[in-house]
Amino acid sequence: MEETYHLLITAYYEKTISDDELTLLKEWIDASEENLVQFSETIGILEASQAYFAKPLNNNQVWAKVEAHISAQPGIKSKTLNTKWYAAAAACILLCALAWSARGVLQQFNKSEYVTITNVDGKHSKVLLPDRSTVILSGGTILKYNKNFGADGRNIMLDGEAFFDVVHQSGKPFVVFTGDISTVVLGTSFNVKAYSSQKEVAVTVSSGKVGVLSGSNQNNHLVRYLVRNEQLNINTQTGLYTFNNADAGAVSAWVNNNLSFYNTNFSDIAASLEHHYGVKIFLTDAELGDIKLTAKLKNLTINRAMDDLCSLAGLGYTIKGNQVFVSHGDQKGGRLMR
Repeated sequence: MEETYHLLITAYYEKTISDDELTLLKEWIDASEENLVQFSETIGILEASQAYFAKPLNNNQVWAKVEAHISAQPGIKSKTLNTKWYAAAAACILLCALAWSARGVLQQFNKSEYVTITNVDGKHSKVLLPDRSTVILSGGTILKYNKNFGADGRNIMLDGEAFFDVVHQSGKPFVVFTGDISTVVLGTSFNVKAYSSQKEVAVTVSSGKVGVLSGSNQNNHLVRYLVRNEQLNINTQTGLYTFNNADAGAVSAWVNNNLSFYNTNFSDIAASLEHHYGVKIFLTDAELGDIKLTAKLKNLTINRAMDDLCSLAGLGYTIKGNQVFVSHGDQKGGRLMR
C-alpha cells in the first residue's frame, strides 16, 4: 500500500479527513477488491491498537461501535453506505475482537510460568511451538512463552532475531512482544530483529499481513500495517520509524547461513557477525563503524566473510582466538579458535 493511502486511512479513522481526501479514499477503495481488503484490515488494526488492553466487548457492541464510527465521518451516512463499505466495517469486527482477546498479555507473563529458550551466539535453533508454528532463532536470542501457550493466547516475548512461520488459527492472534513494540498476526511468516542491546527494531514480512504496534496499555497505537516484502524499522529511543520495501528473502537469508547487507553501517554489520559466528569484533577506530557497505555473504566462514567485507571497505583485520580486530590498512590473518 502506498504511504499516501495509509495516511488517508489513518486520517479517516481519526476523523480528521477532509472532504477532498475522503473522496480520494473512496475512489481508491472502489478501484479494486485488493484495496478494499487493505482498507478494512488497516481500519481493523487501528481499532485493535486503540483498545488492545481494554475491556472486551461482545460482537454486537463492536458492531455498534464500528457503525457509529463510520456514521460519524463527514459526508458519510450509514444508511447510504454501499455494500463494500459495510463489508469493510464487518471485517473490522473480527480484527478488533482478536486484538481485544490478547489484552493483559504482559501481565500474564509476570504472573504465569513460562518457557524460556536461550540460543547462544554462533548458533541457530528451530523451535516448534505447541500450536505447530515454527520459530528459527538467530544467535544471541532469547524466546519466552507461557506454559499455557495456545490456551491463554499465542503470545511470545523476544530479545534477539527470529523468523516466524505462524499457523493460522481463527480467533487467536499471534503476538510477538519486543519491549514496547508488538507485532500482531493471524497466520503469516515474518522476520523480527530486536536485540535489547541495539536501539532499533526491524519487522519484515515474507507472507501474509502484519500489524506493528508501539507503546503499552492505553498508549498503545498502530505504527504501520505491513504486507509481503515490506519492512518497518523503529528507533526504540526516539519512537521514530522508517518504512520501505525490502527483499524479505534477503533479510531472512541468515536462516540458511547467508547474510545480506544493504548500505549498512560497519558497526551494525559487526553486531550481526558477532551473533552469527559467535565472535567478538573490535573496531580500532570508532569512525570505522560509520563506513557503509552493501554485501552478500553466502555460507562463508568468518575468515572469508572478513576477507570480503574488509576488501570492500579497504580495511584490514586480524583474528586472535574468538576475537576479531578491524583496523585501517590491509593486514589480515589469524585463525578462528573454538
